[in-house]
Amino acid sequence: MFRTTTPERHKTDMDTTLVPAHVPAELVRDFDYVDLRHENDVYLHYKTLHDGPDIFYTPHYGGHWVVTRHEDMENILSNAKDFSNRHTTLPKQPVQILVSESDGPIHGDYRRLVQPFFSPKAVEALEQQIRALTIDLINDFHAAGECEFTQDFALKMPIHIAMKLLDLPMEDTPFMLSVAQAALHSVDMQKKVEAYGQIFQYLAEKILPERKKNPGNDIISAIIHGKVEGGRATTDDEVLGISLALIAGALDTVPNMLSFMTLFLARNPAHRQQLIEDPSLIPDAMEEMIRRHHLGNFTRVVIRDMDYKGLQFKAGDIVMSPTTLAGIDDRRYPDPMTVDFGRPDKKHLAFGRGPHSCIGVMLARSELRVFLSEWMKRIPHFEIKSGGQPVAKAAAVNHVLYLPLTWNVA
Repeated sequence: MFRTTTPERHKTDMDTTLVPAHVPAELVRDFDYVDLRHENDVYLHYKTLHDGPDIFYTPHYGGHWVVTRHEDMENILSNAKDFSNRHTTLPKQPVQILVSESDGPIHGDYRRLVQPFFSPKAVEALEQQIRALTIDLINDFHAAGECEFTQDFALKMPIHIAMKLLDLPMEDTPFMLSVAQAALHSVDMQKKVEAYGQIFQYLAEKILPERKKNPGNDIISAIIHGKVEGGRATTDDEVLGISLALIAGALDTVPNMLSFMTLFLARNPAHRQQLIEDPSLIPDAMEEMIRRHHLGNFTRVVIRDMDYKGLQFKAGDIVMSPTTLAGIDDRRYPDPMTVDFGRPDKKHLAFGRGPHSCIGVMLARSELRVFLSEWMKRIPHFEIKSGGQPVAKAAAVNHVLYLPLTWNVA
């Protein structure tokens, strides 16, 4: 699930000239998916869409369809025959995020190059390092009795693991974190372009030449020396694009899920108490919190003219599947806004569906599970800092920008 965020903007007047003739007028809505209309709860804001049509059309970002129900999202995300991944975010990003934004056999080839690094055996081998890093990061601020969780933990843990997988110099972690954040979250398109350029330049000049000469047991070496399309070598652009996808992924799903989970637990002491009294609940609790806090608002491109539930989808139409709504769909989950660690059915779309499902899902789950285990051992009682207001944003991948926490130090 390698996505990038999008500029936040809201047009007070819809440009209805962007509505094609095949779109019924009664299905046109003024919806800008990143604009929370001054609200701060992403999920309560999105939930209001369930009061309208299951599928509607918005003129924003050049015009696109929006599906609001779990069933349609699952269908579209699974159907690579009719829906292309060549554009997965709105607006279109300045660079192609290979793996996620490729289709057909070449997409499978790219995944096969990196899949061994995300296998159960590989993730199991990493777990001790994930645990040690998690403990070290918590210890850095534990005695202070407070932290800004997003910057002090959520972003740091996954980027360190990514640097390890890519075998990048650990001293370059602050640089990589800074430029990757600018590439993913800047609302200024020129700054995004510059940040992507810095990442490409860093990899092309500092990393690729040495890995070509002296390959190691890392992902970048595997990509450089791997084969695609029946035996040809990967190009430098492909190596850079796939590496970028992995870096983006490291600062995408896991950091934001860590923050949404922690925000929920900070506001819900009864749920924390369940984990304190019975740590064996952590795997189920993790899945339920993931279910409740889907992150991705993905787009697909319609490949051919087709009828979809009585609507005409034309080739080239953009269809957004905001999975933010998938986990809170009352047609799919009873009482969906309630977090119930004992919920019997917690299956979700948070890591995608079909051939483009998140390749790093096992690693993501390991990082989230280890975090919950180690955090609850050390800081079981915590809350939002007095006077602090968490800031969450809707985006291609929803994210928490600011999460101030406090706790008593024994």
